[in-house]
Amino acid sequence: MIYEIFDIDALGRIGRLQKDNKELITPNLIPVIHPYNNLLKASEIKEIGFNCIFTNAYIIYQNEKLRDEILDKGLHNYLDYDGLIATDSGAFQQYMYNDNNIQISPEEIELFQENIGSDFPVILDIPVQPEDSYDTAERKVEISIKRAKENISRRKKETSWIGPIHGAEFTELLNKSTMEMSELDFDIYAIGGLVKYFLEYEFEIILKILTTVKRNIIPTKPLHMFGLGLPQFFSLAVAFGCDLMDSAAYILYAKENRYFTLSGTKKLDEIYEFPCHCPICLKYSPKEIQSFEEEIKTKLLAKHNLYISYLELKTIRQAIREGRLWELVEQRMRSHPYLVKAYRVLRDNLPLFEKSEKIYKDHGRLFNSLESQNRPIVYRYDLRLNQNYRVPKQVKYLIILPELDIKGNKSPSIRTWIEKINHNKSINRDLVHIAFYSDVFGIIPLELNNVFPMGQYESIEYRALNKTAYNIIENYFNNFSEYYLKCAFLIPETYINQYGKTVFFENKALLNIIKKIKSITQIPVEIFKNIEEIFNFFN
Repeated sequence: MIYEIFDIDALGRIGRLQKDNKELITPNLIPVIHPYNNLLKASEIKEIGFNCIFTNAYIIYQNEKLRDEILDKGLHNYLDYDGLIATDSGAFQQYMYNDNNIQISPEEIELFQENIGSDFPVILDIPVQPEDSYDTAERKVEISIKRAKENISRRKKETSWIGPIHGAEFTELLNKSTMEMSELDFDIYAIGGLVKYFLEYEFEIILKILTTVKRNIIPTKPLHMFGLGLPQFFSLAVAFGCDLMDSAAYILYAKENRYFTLSGTKKLDEIYEFPCHCPICLKYSPKEIQSFEEEIKTKLLAKHNLYISYLELKTIRQAIREGRLWELVEQRMRSHPYLVKAYRVLRDNLPLFEKSEKIYKDHGRLFNSLESQNRPIVYRYDLRLNQNYRVPKQVKYLIILPELDIKGNKSPSIRTWIEKINHNKSINRDLVHIAFYSDVFGIIPLELNNVFPMGQYESIEYRALNKTAYNIIENYFNNFSEYYLKCAFLIPETYINQYGKTVFFENKALLNIIKKIKSITQIPVEIFKNIEEIFNFFN
């Protein structure tokens, strides 16, 4: 198997997985199908766009007649599927149903997966349950690692094995499992034991587990997550480092008459018009589908659920290419409060994300939500400003201008203010340093105003105190106030906007920040309505 990475945004990666002249683009979803009890054929799933499916080798093995048939035909021929096929070993049954009486050995089921021609077989691991004690979880992790090592020594054929990682919420065990599995020869690594968290919408726990694994996993291999199937969560999972995921949610939800949207699932009988243009939604109305027999209804809903899932995956990959994955995440997480809560995991892991953040991008940034202030690019700016920035020589006075509706010299008012400063007759221009107050980046020195991303962004107005912006300004004054004798904030009553109209300037958050700055610095800090008053203050 060959895995190449072509682009990155956040921890999301566009990659190409190649095996036996077959290709799978990541990030991607692998739909789960039953080996013989399927409403949707594997070939129908491939027509939608999915080049890989997941099925259960343990279920096949338990059915003696089916087992012999598939051993004879091969799994691909039996399913009539020319894409890639991954197979589970029975660990899922053990996990979901607490069935500790699985009557099969690792040697048997792993050899069987090889013999039926699975492209991506999974070892017979022992998943950690959410309710497991530390001692129980540790024992399961140890057994899974031991079985992984034994699997390597007894492999008969060249195939691409999936190595499961376990530990649930026990960080120490997750670290141990991740690091030891990373040293073993597996082509794909997969985080197990997540489905029960997912069913309870415990997205925050899932992301904490994912970031723990990302800190230690070998970066050259795809990272899979078992059981993630709701499209509104895809972008968050990808941004936090998930390359592949599998799920039967598309069919399970369809059996409950649940219809996927990008803002959550809806009950079919509550929908009057389909908000989708997939082939199913174009051909039928909600009322028509409701009238069909149960099996047909389920099949049509399952197809729609796969179409909407595939659409979201393409949207995510495009967002990665454009460097806009965080913007997409902030849109999607509004669909549920638990997704917003999960996003907060980012704040505790900013150094991890900053390492993958590009130095520059082809497009400016859009900061559309309160959560935008926690993006890695803002964290990087604060870091670089503290570590690498130097105040220009000779300066003694600092003027902080507000950013208006458009940035820098493109703003008529800012252009006028800078001209007045440049041509003032009171103080040598070399003694005056200009900076901008930014709702996102706190403070932006004039000489950095055209550097990405400080000069290439648009944001909402933060009417409340933006803690991130304030912290950046506070750090700036703590580091550099010794270079200044005085500081003046310009807060005009009105300004000329980009359309040539006079508008009132309102920024209560800025007033709160200035009040706080006055309390932490030794130099005089005052507020003025016009440039002329500022130079009187400096003199």
